[in-house]
Amino acid sequence: MPTIEVNDEQILRCLDQLSPAGRRAALQKLIGGLVQLDLVVERNRSKLESICQSRGVDFSKLTEEQREALIDEILHEPIT
Repeated sequence: MPTIEVNDEQILRCLDQLSPAGRRAALQKLIGGLVQLDLVVERNRSKLESICQSRGVDFSKLTEEQREALIDEILHEPIT
């Protein structure tokens, strides 16, 4: 399936054009992703804190966006 590259601003403009039902669906999808991220963080908090400590990062001071980026980075690291 081909991938279309769009930036955040384009997506936000498209969201403005959604029907109320479409906005609810988009919001549910976004919230569902956040809930899933929160579950991953809580289930693996000690592992994440250990990884952060080994990288010289204080996990408790990371923003949600930074935590998401860290988890994404960890998930995409090659397994050695």
